[in-house]
Amino acid sequence: MLSEGTAAGLEAWIEGKDDKKPLNEYQVQHHKAKNGESSYTECFLETTDDPFTINIRKVSGSMEKKQFQAKAYVDGNILESRAWLRYRLSQVWDKVYERDGGDFKRSSLQFSPIPTTDDPTLVTIDPITMSKIGTIEIDLEEGTLVETGVQEARSSQLSSGTVYEKGKKFAYSVSGSDSTVCEIPKVMHYTFVPDSHKKFTHRFIFRYRPRAVLVQMRIIDEPEPSLTPAPRPARKRKLDAIDVDATPEGEDEDVKPDLNAKRVKYLEEQVKHLADQLKRSRNGSKDQDEVVDLTFDDDDD
Repeated sequence: MLSEGTAAGLEAWIEGKDDKKPLNEYQVQHHKAKNGESSYTECFLETTDDPFTINIRKVSGSMEKKQFQAKAYVDGNILESRAWLRYRLSQVWDKVYERDGGDFKRSSLQFSPIPTTDDPTLVTIDPITMSKIGTIEIDLEEGTLVETGVQEARSSQLSSGTVYEKGKKFAYSVSGSDSTVCEIPKVMHYTFVPDSHKKFTHRFIFRYRPRAVLVQMRIIDEPEPSLTPAPRPARKRKLDAIDVDATPEGEDEDVKPDLNAKRVKYLEEQVKHLADQLKRSRNGSKDQDEVVDLTFDDDDD
């Protein structure tokens, strides 16, 4: 998402940790600051099954000169607060540090289904917490950043628990994946002093949902499946039907093209011969009667 108005010059997006492909955004909207609240840009985000990262960058020269306190929130929980210094173009949140008993572990960020129950007594996520689940937010505030020294990184706590089956909205949250136990890293800490003369704040809000939910909400217009008409059954030929063209496909109709012509010529010669005999008989010819063969020798077949 790109910011607009007085906050123009910033871009925030969510992308796959491995393939670096931005996740699909829908219905991007921009809201001006009013009633003491900061301006903000929001959209719906289609979830993925793979780990992801949260990204923001400065895309204009005027923004490059600014420095911000940048906070990333996941499901209402602070993920990490960053010192975004001048001329540092981007920030990436690609992991979460959590305490697990006596261990300190590092995990990737991933969308996952929230366990549900049909027993109200087993529900562990209260309505207020549930109202915040399904959001990723980046808050920016301009000011002065003062180094206070290298200290241990702070841990975070992602939302977990069980929701009521009948009251669930989308039943997805952000959780840690590919977790590994690690030593607590050392990082530079800063003290942030807000700019009281020219206060600038802006927020980016991603309202993430699975694709099926976005379709159900009509955020995504999925085309209706095309209905292919069923093939018409072949009509059976009546047994007494006459096939005009009975010549098998590929068979030559004129295998013996001059057979009939030979027969006609032969018969014409025999008829002429008989006519001559009758004429001689009438004229008193003494020629003996001769047997005439009217059959045709089909040796040429």
